[in-house]
Amino acid sequence: MEQESSCLLVSRLLLLWWRTFKLPAKSRESAAAQLTLNRLQDLEPVTVDFAEKPTVLLFFTSWCPYCQEDAPKMVTLHEKYKDQLNLYGINLAHRDEESEVKQYVQSFQIEYPILLDEDGEVYAQYAGNGFPSLYFFDSEGNVIQELVGATDIDTIEQLFVSFLEGYH
Repeated sequence: MEQESSCLLVSRLLLLWWRTFKLPAKSRESAAAQLTLNRLQDLEPVTVDFAEKPTVLLFFTSWCPYCQEDAPKMVTLHEKYKDQLNLYGINLAHRDEESEVKQYVQSFQIEYPILLDEDGEVYAQYAGNGFPSLYFFDSEGNVIQELVGATDIDTIEQLFVSFLEGYH
C-alpha cells in the first residue's frame, strides 16, 4: 500500500514536471512525417503515417513494472479512442526478448499494433527518458505532448482528450 502511494506520488510529480518544463514543439521536430518499423506478429514493415490521423506512440518493455501497470489502461483507452486516433506500441526490442513481448501482448490482450524498435534509434530520437513513454504527434510528425512514467487512467485520458481537441 505504501509502495503504491509512493508510485502514485512519483507519477503525479512527473506529470507536474512535464506540464511545467515541457520542451517547445519546434525543438522536438521529427525527421519525417512517417516512421517505418517491423510489426511484432509477422516482422512485416508498418509505416506510421502521422498525417493519416492523430497518432500516439507508446514506448515500452515487457519487463518494466510501470509498463505492466499502464498496459490495461492503454488497452481501455485504445478501445475507447481507436476510431479517432492511431495508437502504436513501440517495443524496445534491443532491451527485450521477443517471446516475452508476445506473452505481454497476449496477457494484456493488446489489439493495437506493436512495432519493434530493434536498435533503439526511434526511442533515442524522441529523447527517451524512461518508460512507459507516451508521445502525441501532430500531422507533420512533431511531438506536441509527452508523458513519461506510469500514472492513473484519468490523467492519461485527459491527455488523449486535450490532444484530440487541439489536433490539427
